[in-house]
This record gives sequence, structure tokens and C-alpha cells, in this order.
Amino acid sequence: MTPPVQDPRVHDPRARPATDRPPRPQRRFAYLGPRGTFTERALRSLPEAEGARLTPAATASQALALVVRADADAAMLPVHNTVAGMVPDTLRALAESPAPSVLREVVLGIEFALLVRPGTPLARIRTVSGHPHALRQVGGWLSGRVPRARRLPAASNAEAARLVRDGECDAAVAGEFTAAPYGLRVAASGIQDTAGATTRFLLCARSGGRGLPALAPADRTSMIGRLDGRPQDVEGLLADLRSHPFLRAVSLYAVHDGGRGSLLFADCPGRPDEPPTARAVGLLRLRVPGLRSLGSYTAAQDPSRPHDPSHPYDLCHVYDSYEGRRTMPTEAADETTTGAPRPAQPTPEDIAQLREQIDDLDRFLIGTLKERLRTSREIQRLRTGRGGTHLDAGREHAVRGRYAEELGEGGAGLAEALLQLCRGRSAR
Repeated sequence: MTPPVQDPRVHDPRARPATDRPPRPQRRFAYLGPRGTFTERALRSLPEAEGARLTPAATASQALALVVRADADAAMLPVHNTVAGMVPDTLRALAESPAPSVLREVVLGIEFALLVRPGTPLARIRTVSGHPHALRQVGGWLSGRVPRARRLPAASNAEAARLVRDGECDAAVAGEFTAAPYGLRVAASGIQDTAGATTRFLLCARSGGRGLPALAPADRTSMIGRLDGRPQDVEGLLADLRSHPFLRAVSLYAVHDGGRGSLLFADCPGRPDEPPTARAVGLLRLRVPGLRSLGSYTAAQDPSRPHDPSHPYDLCHVYDSYEGRRTMPTEAADETTTGAPRPAQPTPEDIAQLREQIDDLDRFLIGTLKERLRTSREIQRLRTGRGGTHLDAGREHAVRGRYAEELGEGGAGLAEALLQLCRGRSAR
């Protein structure tokens, strides 16, 4: 019996619905390679990496260059290890690349193994290769087990594995997962000197480039800039910044830039639209000219903390795993309120310490007011040079309103005094 011919106008529920939307292009990611690095592992931990084209790069600079040329949407790079510290090559690449922006952060627990060619005993190992950060984290183990082995730094742990495979080195320090792709054997595992070490990775794209869906509200803002002098020469500046009330929740790192200067990397809890973070960012930019933002993003989940599958965004601030949880102070300190619990009966030392904070705050405010005054005078010069008026009544009204909204009754009076200062004598 001939089956009936179905009327094409009748909807078939099994048919895939037609859509006018073009297929979404395949995502493209670069990472510090070659294949088999912890950086590749960090990248593959992201849901967006599934089905994406992954391209290894020999250096962090080359990975970011792929992004700048639009040959990759973003690049995954290691930035900090809890034992070995900041990764200088990554910071140099971020400082030299035009306007990179952080999209994602990944924190991985790090465990190292010693990889050798099949049939190589520990007694025959004379050379060991690995990334400098890796060699630093296993130095005690190597000194105890293969004390005669010479240590050869490599661009990555996977590159060290390639050297072993090709007979250019006897052993490599890398993750166990690196052994199989290079045909190597795990001679010893868990060789790191410090248990629980983690490495932090950043997925970086071009500012304004193709983004990724937000996981949760951003709670971290990172910045990078240059300082005159080597790291040991700028310790005084860093100590001064770290002691400032606005910056006590900010992490500051300085590394050698490869020349006569240093690179400053700053991590600020929060977003720039939050007043405590805005104060910290403003002070840093005032003290470190040229400091630029790497963007705001969601801090990664601490790998040592159990995942809660019932919470869609079981994310914890990376300071939990690096330096203890930090939050920005929500108020500027004054003589009656501080961010820390006060003793029942304050002592003269308590009051003296608080007044030192007031002095610090006053110095910051005066410096900021001077900068505002200079900027305001420049705007006035440009307006009058184009034939405009000296003042902008609408703009001044908005300033008064903003101060009154943020500071209450006295805010409008403070704004008027500030506007009077910035107008200059010719406007009176």
C-alpha cells in the first residue's frame, strides 16, 4: 500500500525549526604552548573552549600577537603562582600589547612529576629541564633525589618534555598529563616542595573585541604600568602605597621589565563603579602615571574549596587561595568610624593612629583636588578658545546634584566651594 503523501504545509514536530540566524562562528583561542602545558589545561577547563580551535604559541607575547592580529579571539596566559610569584614574561607581554582586556580567570592546583624516556633510571639523570617557575617549586626534591643534575630552564614545561623526547635532556618537570603526548614515562609524581600550590591564569582579549558571556558580576579589577627603577629600587614606593588606607586591600607586585625599570601589577577587589574601588584606582593612577586597566572580571573559584553544584556561580575570590580574603573598605576612616572593631576604651595610641590616617586621606584629597583644578582650567581654556563661555551652567548643576546625592545636605555646599575654586578669578 502506497503511504500517503504528507502535505508540506502541515508542521512535522520532528523537523528542526528553520532559523534565519547564521551559524555562530567557531571560537579561536591561543595559549602558551606547546601542547601539554598547564596553560592548555586551564584553557580546556572553560566551557567556551569545547569545540573551539586552540592554537599554541611559543611565548606569551606571541599568544597576544595572535589576538591583536585577530587570528585568535583571546589568549590564555599564566600570571601568578602562590610559590614562585608573578610570571614576568606574561606581565611584559601584557604591558607591551595594545589594550588587552581580561575576560576570564582560572586558578588550577599544581602538582609536578618528573618525566623521562622509557628505561631511564634516576641514577642516570644528568640534566633536568622545566619552566623557571616549575624548577623553583621542585628545587628541594631535585636536590635530594638527583643532586648532580644540571637544571636547564625552558620556555614551558611541555617544551622541556619535547627536549627529553628528542634526546636533548634527560628529564623534564611537568604535569603527569604531559607524559603521554610526548611518549615519556613518569619517573616520580608529586615532587613539588609545597603542597597545595596554585597557579592563576588570565584569558585576555582585545578591548572591544569579541567577548564571552558573563559568569557573574565582576569582583576584581586588574591594572598594569611601568615604574622607573628595578624592583629593589621601588620597594619604598610599594611600601608607601600598601600602607595607604585606600590600598590596604589591593595586591601590588613589581617585576623587572627586562631593562632598567619595573612593571607594576595591581589587583583591586571590586569594580571601578564601586566607590571604594574607584578611590583605590584613582590613587594608583595619581601615583603611577600611565597605569592602565586590564578590565574587571569575575574572580576564579578556589580549587581547594569543594564545588557546590547547587549554586550556579560557586565562585570565590582568588584572594581566598592567595592571600586570605580581602574586601575594599566601604567608608573612608574618620575620627569616629574605622573599618576595624574598636576597643571598648580607646587609648591615645588609637587616636594618634587614626589621625595619621586622616593626614594620609587629606594628602590624597589635596593631590586629587589639584589634579581636578588643572583639568578644569584646561577645559575652560579649550571652551573659550572655541568661542564658548567660560562656565557651563548645566554641568555645574549636575556636579552639585551628584555631590548632594552622595554626601547628603553638606554635599551641595562642598560642590559649590569646589566649583568656586576651579572657576578661577576671571569667573568671579
